Amino acid sequence: MIANYKVHYTNIAYQNANILEPEWLPNAGYKANAAIMDKLYIYYQQLYLKAPNKFLWLGLARLTGGQVMWGMQNLCKIAKDPCSITQHIVQIAKDIFEDLAWQHEMFLQEPQKLLEVLISEPNNKKYNPHTIWTTLFESDDASKVSEVNLQQLHNEQLSTVQPHYELIRQDAYSKKYLWLTRFTMRNIHPYHNRFIVDVAIKDVTIFEYRWLWISHAKGMWASWAKLSETERTRLVSLSNKDVMQHNW
Repeated sequence: MIANYKVHYTNIAYQNANILEPEWLPNAGYKANAAIMDKLYIYYQQLYLKAPNKFLWLGLARLTGGQVMWGMQNLCKIAKDPCSITQHIVQIAKDIFEDLAWQHEMFLQEPQKLLEVLISEPNNKKYNPHTIWTTLFESDDASKVSEVNLQQLHNEQLSTVQPHYELIRQDAYSKKYLWLTRFTMRNIHPYHNRFIVDVAIKDVTIFEYRWLWISHAKGMWASWAKLSETERTRLVSLSNKDVMQHNW
């Protein structure tokens, strides 16, 4: 049952994003997929705006896209493309989209059915998606909404993102560029610090340090969640170009 719903709403997500799945080819690297990546983060912007009081993770993911595209554009000036790092970054974006976009789309149209579908799905994440979406469906309490969105972010970073970083490290050519990330990882929104300020000289591609940057008391998430919905929406509504250039 879940497979049918997932396919259906994943197709809806692709249609709403104006992306053709067969044209999204991570093995081709970043430059070949740059237009799709641009569409992806515009889609996250539009999807967030349909439920800004619920989709906090999605709003932050949209802003993270500015760092991803900015970082890849600059990396491609000094490294060959495609290479393992550009391929895996594009694959991460596609994996996250296919893991979560259908759930957001289904929540907007059939929230109770989404809960029925997820309760029967084997859970291989630290935080159960059924519990996350149940809380989002049943509660308007800002602290609870923030908590389960943070859990969604944790699942994404640990289960989807981290395995790709581990694979990048196995590639000798790409691995030598990873040290740059600790210096070039900028703040995702204007209310928190760059990685190197919060977690000095550590490696952002290691989950425990990246998660510390995201989740500490004044970090990326806490400062994002405490913003007014108006300010979050203003930031998410910026153009991709403005987000990339930090024209807040």
